[in-house]
Amino acid sequence: MSEINDRELVFVFIGTENYHFMINKNIELLRRLYPHSPVLVYDWGDGNGNPSATKFPAGVEVVNWRERIMDTWPLMDVYSPARRNEIGRTFNSRMQKSFSRRLNKFVLKRFPNSAIANAAIERGLRYENMLLHKSYNLQECSRHLQGVQFFLLDADAYMVERIDEVFEGNPDVILPMIDPSIHNWDYNDCHGLSTGVVGFGSNVNARDAFLMSWYAAIKTNDEWLRELAAMNRMIREQSEEFFDTLGDWDLAFGGETVRIRKIENDVYNCYFNYQDTPPDMDRAKILHLSGVAQRPHLFQRYIDDVESEREAVT
Repeated sequence: MSEINDRELVFVFIGTENYHFMINKNIELLRRLYPHSPVLVYDWGDGNGNPSATKFPAGVEVVNWRERIMDTWPLMDVYSPARRNEIGRTFNSRMQKSFSRRLNKFVLKRFPNSAIANAAIERGLRYENMLLHKSYNLQECSRHLQGVQFFLLDADAYMVERIDEVFEGNPDVILPMIDPSIHNWDYNDCHGLSTGVVGFGSNVNARDAFLMSWYAAIKTNDEWLRELAAMNRMIREQSEEFFDTLGDWDLAFGGETVRIRKIENDVYNCYFNYQDTPPDMDRAKILHLSGVAQRPHLFQRYIDDVESEREAVT
């Protein structure tokens, strides 16, 4: 297997200010593997339309995206009043323990139409909006990076080995897939493909057709992890057999034939945190510190392990 030219592969990061410390660390580690690859960051500000104060490394292209976050706000209209309240309660439960959290919990349950409840619900909806904003942002990214391959890494997904092989043959879309034995298609529990990392080939028409179809599927979906569920269901409607094995599969979106490459999640999006079974480090090429973003005190512990693993393969 020959290595790809670093300059022909762009790495992309997106996120609000509270994820920027992880993005900066990610860029530092990435440059040890791909020293010449361009890096593009979409800076979402503080998530409320205000600018961030983050300084990104020299040579990184930064796109100010903070005023675009609310472009997807109309997608919140799909939720029923009961579902909106549920979103508010779920978001409130993520907050640190405090009197305010206890008050919001009480009010959301007993006085769901009150001003306090509505404010808590809006906070939850704003967070939900950001969770599904990735697909919308990627459409702009595809237009911005005309004719070049690019690879999106979640802020907390860290590469420990090069991944040139996933681009061999120039597939149009590259997605990690978990073991088919644990796929699930229940409402609010739909998973097969992951989107913690996503790759795109240089065929702009194909990748744009996929991204626009994905966004259209999100519009009518109201499940938990809505963006992910919408993608999985969109693909499954075309082919249930798609999810049987890894490898390449051609599907039609928007009049285009799109070659989707399924790569092994345990290798390219390997969960590594306090919640999960320790991964097989000998096989993992990308370690995803899922859940650590909400617990910054754990970050250094896990990033030290990531760095150790990176050094072990050099």
